Amino acid sequence: MGYKEVDKNIFVAVDIGGTKISIALFEKSKIFKKIRLETNPQEQPTKDKPQLIADNIINSLINYKEKITEIGIATTGVIHKGYWSVLNKKILGEFTEFPLTEYINKVFDVPVFAFSDTEAAALGEFRFGAGKEFKDFYYITVSTGVGGSMVLDKKLYSKSPNLAGAFGHMVVVSDGNLCGCGRKGCIEAYSSGTALKKIINNSEFKNLTVKDVLLNKLDNPWVSELIQKSCKYLAEGIVNVNLLLGINNFIVGGSIGLNNRFFEEIQKQTSLISSQVIKFEKAQLKNDAELFGCFAKSAYFDLNNKYEKKYE
Repeated sequence: MGYKEVDKNIFVAVDIGGTKISIALFEKSKIFKKIRLETNPQEQPTKDKPQLIADNIINSLINYKEKITEIGIATTGVIHKGYWSVLNKKILGEFTEFPLTEYINKVFDVPVFAFSDTEAAALGEFRFGAGKEFKDFYYITVSTGVGGSMVLDKKLYSKSPNLAGAFGHMVVVSDGNLCGCGRKGCIEAYSSGTALKKIINNSEFKNLTVKDVLLNKLDNPWVSELIQKSCKYLAEGIVNVNLLLGINNFIVGGSIGLNNRFFEEIQKQTSLISSQVIKFEKAQLKNDAELFGCFAKSAYFDLNNKYEKKYE
């Protein structure tokens, strides 16, 4: 696959999240344009219309069609061989095995690859961010949902279709709250932005967003308890990962995970239930980690480290 065609010199990275779609256009090794698309709750994909998100991406890029050389996509949910299924129906609607990469390839006629957003973020942090110095680390994102991926012996561990490594769906409460995946007691059912907003909506702070509650540092026992409980469940998952895999380094990202109050509480709750030395770092790439992960996968190496590609 050639990457030196004069008229085709743009790599496109796409991050499909629960509330927004972020797109970055790379020329050589730098982002020269960003596009943000909101996820409209009234237009969520359904079994009959899963191509809506793909169409939004296509429409935003169509003016660059002749210059695009490759497209990489990081997405929430389950992605396997280009087929995309939603795990948490409450976030993006309900559909399974939508041929995401094939659908976009038909329009642009360039290579299109897709992998999970947490894998992309872990890869981005490993190549360009907080994970550069680590041999092993676990990346956790706390945003609309909760997810995680890991780097072991300086290699990204790629999830199998059976969701190995799906941190947010580790059960921490037997017969607990119903999760959007259909199971009960998952971390995501207690610690995600979706779960927190549901709790806030049933409180005196129902007019506030999760961001408002975290940033305003409300001096209220109920708010403090909400954050404490949410982080306690995350800490239980972190300690489980530490004990099972021997990973001591954790990188935390996502719009909620990067909040100072939330980040500090995760560390506190972890120290209360573990005697191990567990180190935490904030994601340095912040909300761009997934985009740079797509770039790293395309520009430097595939997930199996079989070859390197130069993007010049």
